Amino acid sequence: MPLTASQKEQLARAIQTRHRALMEEIRGDPPGEPETTRDVRELRALEAAQRRIDEGTYGICVDCGGDVGYARLLAEPDAARCIECQRRHEKTYRD
Repeated sequence: MPLTASQKEQLARAIQTRHRALMEEIRGDPPGEPETTRDVRELRALEAAQRRIDEGTYGICVDCGGDVGYARLLAEPDAARCIECQRRHEKTYRD
């Protein structure tokens, strides 16, 4: 089921709040620390999620075009894939 306007607003606020917190953490971390690399990766994912909100594609799986799901986005607001596509992606593209 597509996200409601209220759900999108709530998730957009969560993205903005986490983005600000990560910026503060990155400013305080020494360059090259593993935590900084992980934080920068998450920061980029949050920025991509914000672009999807701006473009009107937030909550739509980038692989299959289905709904990502509100519960998944609450747990991981930067999620770009539904659970099934994310599983396939992780099996295919392991770090």
